[in-house]
Amino acid sequence: MEEYNHPLSTYLPNHPSITGGLVVSAVIIHTTSLMNDVAAPPHSLIIQRTLKDGFPLKWETPGGGVEDSDASIISAAVREVKEETGLAVDVEREFLGTVGGLGEWVEPRTGLLWRKVTFLVRIEGEEGGLPEVRLEEREHRDFRWVRAEEVEEVEGEEGGIEFAYGELRRAILEGFGRVRELDQEKRGLGS
Repeated sequence: MEEYNHPLSTYLPNHPSITGGLVVSAVIIHTTSLMNDVAAPPHSLIIQRTLKDGFPLKWETPGGGVEDSDASIISAAVREVKEETGLAVDVEREFLGTVGGLGEWVEPRTGLLWRKVTFLVRIEGEEGGLPEVRLEEREHRDFRWVRAEEVEEVEGEEGGIEFAYGELRRAILEGFGRVRELDQEKRGLGS
């Protein structure tokens, strides 16, 4: 994650193919502490775009553009999570790396290349509740804490989640898998 501990002004010169900008997002996985060696299933936060936004009413994870004023790319992700959900995340304790690979696309109108980095963030909570989410209502209209099984459901079928971006489902499922592996290592169960 060292690569992302730098500001945009340091990152972009090392990646000259990125001509448009850098976008960050965060797959947030909430887990509860073990009680009698049993933990509640983990949940991931997804937020629904507004009707007037691009990809109307589709679901995504918190994120947005990295700004010149951000101290680092990671701090941009922290800022975006706070702005869009009201959640404060701790980089030292809760950031677990990246998931989903690097997304890149060319903006059709300008021909500029953009890159997206998706961070995995784990929030550990106490038994019995999920963190309170306060949405930025100009951008998002709803939120859900979903289990891995809900993310796996096929889009278009009853209950299937319609994600704004195709690779997002894979990134969230990768996040669930990484957290599961970490929990097994923590309990000494291996893979």
